[in-house]
Amino acid sequence: MAFEGLSSRLQAITRKLGGKARITESDLKEVMREVKLALLEADVNYKIVKEFVSSVEQKALGQDVLKSLTPGQQVIKIVRDEMTELLGGTLSKINFTPNPPTIIMLVGLQGSRKNNNSRKTCKSFKKTR
Repeated sequence: MAFEGLSSRLQAITRKLGGKARITESDLKEVMREVKLALLEADVNYKIVKEFVSSVEQKALGQDVLKSLTPGQQVIKIVRDEMTELLGGTLSKINFTPNPPTIIMLVGLQGSRKNNNSRKTCKSFKKTR
């Protein structure tokens, strides 16, 4: 749910920035406003959003577009990289207890598909054990 809103906003940004050779300050401000709104709608803490947006702006402002990317894709890549870093940056493994059960807490807002995700997670554990 939270990532769907962010995803749709980022797709709109890509269309809006298509065909430009450089990211201008006004383009970046507009893009970051959309990202900020999407994160706030997903109930991300305001201080974290402010820090996140500031970090992305510093990395994206005036950056030349990579050879294979459009400006919109470049901004989205920077946002994705920052979000990955914010969420931990590395893959963590679950340490199963020697004496079952291993307790795993699944946290999220109402309507954020926790039941569906827990079913998929359980199925993946069945396959690996």
